[in-house]
Amino acid sequence: MSNQSEYLTMQRNQYNKHAKNWSLRKRDPVVGSYDKHNAWQDYKDFLFKDVDIKGKLALDYGSGPGRNIVTMRDWFGQIDGCDISQVNKDKAKENTNNAGITGYEYYVCDGKSIPCEDAKYDVVFSVICLQHIAVHEVRQSIMEDIYRVLKPGGHFCFQMGYGGKPEKVKEKVIRWAKYHDNYYNAPGTNGWCDVSIEDENDIKADLENIGFTNFSFDIRPTGPGDNHRNWIFMRAQK
Repeated sequence: MSNQSEYLTMQRNQYNKHAKNWSLRKRDPVVGSYDKHNAWQDYKDFLFKDVDIKGKLALDYGSGPGRNIVTMRDWFGQIDGCDISQVNKDKAKENTNNAGITGYEYYVCDGKSIPCEDAKYDVVFSVICLQHIAVHEVRQSIMEDIYRVLKPGGHFCFQMGYGGKPEKVKEKVIRWAKYHDNYYNAPGTNGWCDVSIEDENDIKADLENIGFTNFSFDIRPTGPGDNHRNWIFMRAQK
């Protein structure tokens, strides 16, 4: 693998493969520890900290099978989804139909942008997604498009891994990229090769270069099924 197109194709293929195994009874494919994530209080306490979200129109970037569309439905007026995998979109429809949720948008994207109009959303949020992208240029492109689709004054709220990873877990060598790496040769995604933030000022600088302001963050214990040393919850405003 040597270029962005091949990297994004790898990601799409891997998520399509995982999503094919997802069902209402078997919820862990794509989103490992699905039910434990639903019960993780830090999402409510820190992801949208000091952000007015009640009744707002939100976009969940990296929506997978729609876990957050279902879990957070009462926090917003409407949550739309966006994901690189068509199979994830199909599974999200199954998931949301089961929960009685209809009338939302779900975009299948190219893995580096969002196929919708400018200034549409009050909030764009993302969890367990950007940390799985080991290419800085791709993450930067995503954040630039998130800025584009936010309304003036809108908020970008997201989570990533922080503080690196251990060298091994259960004798398995753990691969991870530095924040500014463009690791196009990553052997896989979704935990196979993540990025970890080691200095919050790195991402703060990227966000401010795009145009975001009012950056804030909280470093928290690592959530379910992950092996980053910590998690970081971040907020920024357009």
